[in-house]
Amino acid sequence: MTYAPTGTATNVEVSAATVLALLGAGPRAERDAVLETARDSRHKLAATLLSLWAEDGEALTEAETAELCLHRERIDHYRGVWSRLRTAAPGVSLLKGRTIAALYPPGVLRAAGDLDVLCPGHTELWDCARHLASTGWDLGAFTVSPARSGDSVPLHLGAEFRSPAPEPSPDPYAVGLFTAEIVTEVRAPAWQLTRPSHSPLAACAVALVAERWERPFRSRDLLDLALMLQHLDDIGIRQLRTDLTRTGLWPEWREALRAVARLGWRPAVTLPHTRRAAARARLRRAARTTARWSSPVRAPALIAQSGIEGEGGPLTYLASDLAHRAIGARRLLDVGLPLFGISLDDEPTDRLRLDDVGRHLVARTPLGSFLLVSGAARQEWLDEAADATRAAGEPGA
Repeated sequence: MTYAPTGTATNVEVSAATVLALLGAGPRAERDAVLETARDSRHKLAATLLSLWAEDGEALTEAETAELCLHRERIDHYRGVWSRLRTAAPGVSLLKGRTIAALYPPGVLRAAGDLDVLCPGHTELWDCARHLASTGWDLGAFTVSPARSGDSVPLHLGAEFRSPAPEPSPDPYAVGLFTAEIVTEVRAPAWQLTRPSHSPLAACAVALVAERWERPFRSRDLLDLALMLQHLDDIGIRQLRTDLTRTGLWPEWREALRAVARLGWRPAVTLPHTRRAAARARLRRAARTTARWSSPVRAPALIAQSGIEGEGGPLTYLASDLAHRAIGARRLLDVGLPLFGISLDDEPTDRLRLDDVGRHLVARTPLGSFLLVSGAARQEWLDEAADATRAAGEPGA
């Protein structure tokens, strides 16, 4: 682990000039066009640019002022939510989001899409979930994922909540509760990073790089990564390297740093032997992919997973049926595949329990019960699980 030689690293600043460079906008670019580009999902820099203009004393239009106010209100709302969650579960921490925003200059905003809350165990996750549910938030998704060797929990959990945002904001408020830092890979167990974490910025940097498994890097990602590397100490650098090796994210790390270099920036931290580490990671990844798709247990579930968000066609529904009926959700969990919860009408329990209900696997939780599936669920499965649950609760059962 090494720092870049003194005097050669670029001191990246969050300024209007930096944002314009990230957007690829020249000094004569039309203001409206620049702002429209900044709003694009490839950048997500509108809040930052508007706040920089305001801090620099530039006059904003009425529409720009209203947009900036919406961003401020959203950030303030999340600040209040986070304060209450910390009261409900003192052991929780934030991943990315506000942790990275603290590196921006005072008065300069980093847009807040959602709040990612890292829970050290199931108890803290349930405490946060109960608080959100009791204050009007709706549960949008629940997942159960196998834990890896050495993880601090027997199973990883995820619960995502939504709450309407005031008009004219197009996006609802969103809070994700997770026991693992990286849950972007739906075809494999979640990744828990170094525990206890001695460097929140190192954990955030690894989680940011892991976003590449879901989407291309945004220009804001490159800015955030450069800022985090400028603030890492020796302990953070060691943790960063350990977690990149553990997760096999070296190819994505190299891709991110190449993108940073194309901006003309030299990062404050360089890590040795990354080419060799990336090659090893690709080989291990290829071996795992081959093993997954050659497994008669995993392969149908992998095909079925594309039906979770309404994608795929008849093949995904056939695969989901095969995975659920012939293989079974518990066996899929045992071989390392995450499962998705479909809510059942049932009373909450005081802790997590996985019950075999007929041929189905049901998670009993403090949020109620969930039928666990690997793909799109049939209504008849929900009916069967609900009927079996009611029958089990009858006197004399």
